[in-house]
Amino acid sequence: MNVWAIADLHLSLAKPDRRERYAARWLDHANTIAKEWRATVKSDDLVLLPGDLSMAGNHRDLQPDLAWINRLPGTKVLSPGNHDVWWNGVEKIRPMLRHSLLAVGGDAISINGVVVCGTRGAPVLDDDAAADRLAESDRELALLDQALEMAASLREPGQPLYVLWHYPPFDQHKRPGPCVRRFEEAAVTACVYGHLHAIGQWSMAVQGVVGSVRYACVAADAIGFRPLRVSGSRR
Repeated sequence: MNVWAIADLHLSLAKPDRRERYAARWLDHANTIAKEWRATVKSDDLVLLPGDLSMAGNHRDLQPDLAWINRLPGTKVLSPGNHDVWWNGVEKIRPMLRHSLLAVGGDAISINGVVVCGTRGAPVLDDDAAADRLAESDRELALLDQALEMAASLREPGQPLYVLWHYPPFDQHKRPGPCVRRFEEAAVTACVYGHLHAIGQWSMAVQGVVGSVRYACVAADAIGFRPLRVSGSRR
């Protein structure tokens, strides 16, 4: 089994949103993702989707986007991003997921010999950040602690542990956020994240192994709208 990751699909099949108004690379991006996905991912692979999956504003408009993801090869694990306003808790999301879709949100699952956990996450903040942003960060870190604790209870010796965390775990100066220490202490194998859409940000994003954890920015446009292989053997 290969493990792949891609974030920021920004699907909007119910109410089309022309994302090329932000950058020309987004023109017909859903078809590009589907083509690249089918060229890389096999039916027995695992695909991690750390947030900003759909621009839907409610569960009704979300359905075409979930169906679209479900039709693609592989088992997919979803977690929310800042644009996923339809996400109102993992327990309410799971009943509507199709057969190839799973979700994590402050908890963890064991699937095909690996453990996956995650939550939306929060950006790395300065000490003088507004009180409401600090409170939001604290809530997400508490959910991360909860997810990592559950992951530890599910994990067998030698099993990989993947974390979905929508925001970059390091700031623009590559200084670690408070999530990074937690990843190290939990012996996380890899953290996949997205959120970054400016070309200038991609070169500054932390990639590869730092400490004992592998980090990968998998924002769709940053990786050419093609799922990135996080682990597994080349085919």
